[in-house]
Amino acid sequence: MLGAVLSLCAAFFWASAVILFKKSGEVFSPVSLNIYKSLVALILVSLTMVIMNIPFFPDKPLNDWVLLAVSGFFGITLSDLFFFMALNRLGAGLVAIVECLYLPSVIFFSFLLLGESLTTGAIIGGFLVFTAVFVGSMSKAKVLDPSAIKQSSLPGILVGCLAMVLVAIGIVIIKELLDRTDVLWANFVRVAAGTVSLLIYLFCHPKRKDYIRELKFSKSWLIALPASVSGNYIALLCWVAGMKYTTASQAAILNQMSTIFIFILAAIFLKEKITGHKTLAIALAVTGAGLTIFG
Repeated sequence: MLGAVLSLCAAFFWASAVILFKKSGEVFSPVSLNIYKSLVALILVSLTMVIMNIPFFPDKPLNDWVLLAVSGFFGITLSDLFFFMALNRLGAGLVAIVECLYLPSVIFFSFLLLGESLTTGAIIGGFLVFTAVFVGSMSKAKVLDPSAIKQSSLPGILVGCLAMVLVAIGIVIIKELLDRTDVLWANFVRVAAGTVSLLIYLFCHPKRKDYIRELKFSKSWLIALPASVSGNYIALLCWVAGMKYTTASQAAILNQMSTIFIFILAAIFLKEKITGHKTLAIALAVTGAGLTIFG
């Protein structure tokens, strides 16, 4: 039950972060925003470890360090980069549909690498959540400019799919390690590895001066900072902890609820209309989540 609650919390806090990022006006470019969020997460995780007296360099096998670093590189550096590339090509509506690949990807890699299996209730629940996300996202896709869809086409979809596959691999490969590892330390290594990789990418990029200029303090921090705290600190901790205390497949089903939470929060704070598609999606998702937890 703890893992299920944490996975739902991860979905909610990530959805909250998305709403805040939308309200920020997207002042940051994808590269600088990715670096900004990662730096905020690294600082907060580090401070939390100091307060809780958790060692930064525990006596762990080298394999644990490497595996967590690879997870961070896949799930933060590469996945986020590809995700933002897809977002620029496809727009939010189509990307929301592409994100549906996260759930089956985690289930597939959990079966392949961990030998996990789902209960009947979880299988039905997963199908309902997957269907809910797809149904809710379809209403967004229909309002896109047809010419924009033509321009994005296959490359954007492939890049978005690659982002979902990478984030799924990144979390599944450390599932067994999490069973014997402190969640904060695991997050610290993942975020540190992702941040270092991003900084290397930044200083090798021809537009590095522009990106560094965007990272300077400005009014945009008033929204970007709480968004980063919610999405890349609280949600990230809950996401990894959820994976630790339940199966990767069940956690992924509940994580996918983030899209449904976005529909609800957007209606409350951004005054976006709750359409028939979204109402059906919310009903399907709540039913699916219940079956996943109690089935």
